[in-house]
Amino acid sequence: MHSPLDLPIVQALSEHRTHPSPRASATAWLAAYDLAHQLGFNEGAALGQADTAWDCAAEPWRLSVGDEPAYTLTEFGRRAIQVRR
Repeated sequence: MHSPLDLPIVQALSEHRTHPSPRASATAWLAAYDLAHQLGFNEGAALGQADTAWDCAAEPWRLSVGDEPAYTLTEFGRRAIQVRR
């Protein structure tokens, strides 16, 4: 399976403007990708190592599908929302 993550996407996610959780995962991805290349791995292996690092870093902030909040507009014409669990 080909990962949707590649170097330009992860570099964009690692910028300081993004949320800390995806930024931390992006930093782990970039570090693993760089290390794999330094150790002589080919591109496919480097991407695999980087994807594994992303998964490990993202595990604490990932919600299962059933735990994702659902939002309902509570007032017409306003930005008020209510989170349903």
